[in-house]
Amino acid sequence: IFEQLHMLMTFEDTLMNMLLEPEAMQDLIDYICEYRLTYMQMIVENLHPDMIVSHDDWGSRSNLFFSLDTWRELFKEPYKKLYDYLHSENVIVMHHGDSYMEPLVEDMADIGVDIWQGVLNTNNIAAISEKVGDRMLLMGGVDSVIDRVDATEEEIRKETRRALDEYGKLKGFWPGITYGGPGTIYPEVGATIIDEINKYNMEHYGVAIY
Repeated sequence: IFEQLHMLMTFEDTLMNMLLEPEAMQDLIDYICEYRLTYMQMIVENLHPDMIVSHDDWGSRSNLFFSLDTWRELFKEPYKKLYDYLHSENVIVMHHGDSYMEPLVEDMADIGVDIWQGVLNTNNIAAISEKVGDRMLLMGGVDSVIDRVDATEEEIRKETRRALDEYGKLKGFWPGITYGGPGTIYPEVGATIIDEINKYNMEHYGVAIY
């Protein structure tokens, strides 16, 4: 919903209008919510998916784009409406947000996010796991900075192993790169990440389970 707003009116205008015209923005948000709900209903009724991936970044790499109160005022109930519908149809909710969203994690669990995909390591993943790891799976932790044409195999394995060593034993954590879709830009990077995860699993659990 937020990304649709700033595609319609530019990023700066969206943030300014959230402060200066909150009632008008709420009307527009509700309209976008109804559009998305209709879209979800068509998908669920015709394709019967097990899971739907919903994208919305609510922050930069290091901060939220708006205050927690503003997010709760404008976005919490519309998203709860969408995700309540999906749960009523037994659809798993994966919310992609490769940004800093740590202050929102309790609210994300409340609105029905089953999987937060794209968790950047600028979030305190260990602290988040303690708060919501039994209610919301955390998927990510491997920094996408390694997905480059000039990245060495050693660099890719080092970053992957860092994430596994720091987060691998946390409740509700699933390692992976933080993009919103499968794979990596450079296929060899993704293959190396998966191979390193499998090595870690063999070392710690005796089985490659990725």
